Amino acid sequence: MSSKNLKEIADKARKNDFISISELMTGIENKVFSRKEVSQLIFKESHESLKIGITGPPGAGKSSLMNKLIPLIRKQNLSVGVIAIDPSSPITGGSFLGDRVRINNAVSDNDVFVRSMGSRAELGGVTELAEDFSDILAFSGKDIIFIETVGVGQSEYSVSEITDLTTLVFVPESGDEIQLLKAGILELADVFVVNKSDRKDSNLLVRSIKNILSSTKKDARKIPIFKTSCKTDEGLEDFANEIVSYFNSMKENDNIQEKKILRYNRRIKSIIEKDILNRFWNNERISLLDSIDKSSIKSKSPYELVDEIKGK
Repeated sequence: MSSKNLKEIADKARKNDFISISELMTGIENKVFSRKEVSQLIFKESHESLKIGITGPPGAGKSSLMNKLIPLIRKQNLSVGVIAIDPSSPITGGSFLGDRVRINNAVSDNDVFVRSMGSRAELGGVTELAEDFSDILAFSGKDIIFIETVGVGQSEYSVSEITDLTTLVFVPESGDEIQLLKAGILELADVFVVNKSDRKDSNLLVRSIKNILSSTKKDARKIPIFKTSCKTDEGLEDFANEIVSYFNSMKENDNIQEKKILRYNRRIKSIIEKDILNRFWNNERISLLDSIDKSSIKSKSPYELVDEIKGK
């Protein structure tokens, strides 16, 4: 597709045209458009949104939570974008994309855009495309952008690298206290949510979170912990109001602005590293790597083969 057509699509996406937003995303995903071309057109106009990562173990009700938050945020005249990442099959690469079914409060609202995508079995819980997609949503004028991860436990660190705030969602009666003690993502979370709080032991889990935070973070008392229930609506309005408050204070919030700079730096490094790797692995080097057999393993150390590959 010509660059002229890409610009036309981008111009329409800027005006919140759903088809054009989808075309940009699908174009990147299918490599019809290069990520570089799209970024050059949209990036300068993609800085006004608050990007929130929603992560936590499977079954914590992350999608249901977002579905309940959407109308509450919309009441305050803010638009919403959602990137919901579902698990992909390690064999076929396909995914169920069930989050579209659970997030149904977006169906008839032109100021809410939901995009489901497969994780493509990436350990970080989010795909590299999620960051590009969030830029497109920001470019289209979405105020609040949620990025929901697959829920694969301790490997979900990467969501914190592509968002302004990381929300960690837990649910009582699921052994999450043990995970809290082990998971490094505890260090990265900015907001904690105990969802399904109508269940037994929700208060116990809240106390556990507070105790662990007090021993691991300096400003533990300032970290918000919300008890929510999609069944009784408990705590949902408070959580939505906190999100809106973050959005309204975003430009003056030093922590968020610092994160944006770190995110920009990390992204530059990632692009350079991938570019170097792509240029390094020419056909000759790939062929040499593919030719490794039992005799190679027995006769040469990995370092010897590295030197041999580098010499090609």
